[in-house]
Amino acid sequence: MPPHDRLFKTILRAFFGDLLRLAAPRVAARALLSKIVFLDKELLAGAGRREADLLARVPLRSGGFLLVHVEVEARARRRMPRRLRAYASRIQASYEGQVLSIVLYLQGGEPGICRRDMDGDLKAPEVTSFRYITFGLAGCRAEDYLERSEPLAWALAAVMDPGPLSRTELRLACLHQIGKARLPAERRGLLADFVDAYLPLTYKEEEEYKMMEAGKPRKGRATMWMTWSERLKAEGERQALQRVLVCQLEQRFGRLPGKVRRKVQATKSLSRLNDLAERVLTASSLQELGLIH
Repeated sequence: MPPHDRLFKTILRAFFGDLLRLAAPRVAARALLSKIVFLDKELLAGAGRREADLLARVPLRSGGFLLVHVEVEARARRRMPRRLRAYASRIQASYEGQVLSIVLYLQGGEPGICRRDMDGDLKAPEVTSFRYITFGLAGCRAEDYLERSEPLAWALAAVMDPGPLSRTELRLACLHQIGKARLPAERRGLLADFVDAYLPLTYKEEEEYKMMEAGKPRKGRATMWMTWSERLKAEGERQALQRVLVCQLEQRFGRLPGKVRRKVQATKSLSRLNDLAERVLTASSLQELGLIH
């Protein structure tokens, strides 16, 4: 498995609103998810100091804010609730405010979203109780999360129970959902990279995946194949080149006719776009570049 702290921290930070919608939907409904601010996460001092995975200040629609602390663990451990409680105490002391604690387990723990109370020796209404949320990923049905509307769910499905799906079919299903999402290419690429890292295939599975993804190729015909993450990265690079080329053309020849803009946007070949970007500085007209007749 890849280093879970770094990968999960990256994807959860990028899709933090999705995490709240999945783990705490009532909280998400009352939050201004577009205005989340990530805070300094170094909470424990002295020997053995450790950083919390994520700490975010989430503004609320009614005013004020909520502090959301998220930990990612490779597997469920008995000491985790006490560690979460210690973190919550330090967060409140440092930032003042209510704290929502969430821990994601890659392995073990109760499947799905569970709300927990950690009581001390005395359980009574007058005595405080520490509450937190666990998200046991491995025991969740991947198919259920592939049907969710949150893009983060499609990536997390890669570490869930595939059920009737083979590993190859699960990977294809995850990447299919990501590939058709109306998201910027770099965000889709991030989700696809996560699936590539957390659902690696054997050589045999990889060959099967290529056949499933590409369809049945004609006999005797060589086929070029790319992973979804490679395709999405290429798409992002292509879009960036198209924007740069339009700017270059307008600087060189003034405002562009709509049909020229459309022709640039319809150009899929990276080599063709690079060639145009190199030639635009010396070309005398749009006709010379083959962009207008």
